[in-house]
Amino acid sequence: MDRKMAIIGGSNLFESEVVRQAQHESIRTPYGAVTAYYTGNAMLIQRHGIQNYPPHKINHKANLSAVKMRNIDRVLAISSVGSLKREIAPGTCCIVRDFISFYNIPTIDTENRIHITPVMSGQISDTVKKCAETCKLQEVVYWQTTGPRFETPAEIRMMANFADVVGMTLGSEATIACELGLEYASVCMVDNFANGIAPTLLDFDAFNKLVEQNQGEMDDFLEEVLQCLC
Repeated sequence: MDRKMAIIGGSNLFESEVVRQAQHESIRTPYGAVTAYYTGNAMLIQRHGIQNYPPHKINHKANLSAVKMRNIDRVLAISSVGSLKREIAPGTCCIVRDFISFYNIPTIDTENRIHITPVMSGQISDTVKKCAETCKLQEVVYWQTTGPRFETPAEIRMMANFADVVGMTLGSEATIACELGLEYASVCMVDNFANGIAPTLLDFDAFNKLVEQNQGEMDDFLEEVLQCLC
């Protein structure tokens, strides 16, 4: 069966019923093996892998090479983010229009010096906006940090001048996707306020609880997108 779309997800995708019910295969890429799941015309990849690697150890090269090897040229990424703005509350669905990523920028190129400017696919983003009935998508700028630690309140104050949400994966993933000639767009679920925005500091246990609270809304969104795009 021809696949029309790859969906790459993170924390929200791990617990999704969509993934639990999907068939899967292991794809060997030049950068390592990737487990891919299939439902309808969609290929789904958990970016953290079945080993649940932390953000700074995600194998973006392998994940996106697996998409390319299956002759799919469109990718919708789904990510968990922290909000840099009080008016963007947890539970908000966002669509990324641009991103900032200054450090540890990956590349799939080792010899040819391919100079690309990563861009978010306007066509995929516009289609997703039309599909999403469970949530109104707010356009945001995403700031990628290195991880695995969370950001300090002082760092968040600086980032908030230039971006709306913060995460640890999208910039790297988008860069590799664009180097491979894949169309790439991203929807983010705001699962928490970043440190300094909320009155208490965020820890990993609290983050996981917030992700779990938003799981139902993410499952509904995934169902809509799969029916509409695939």
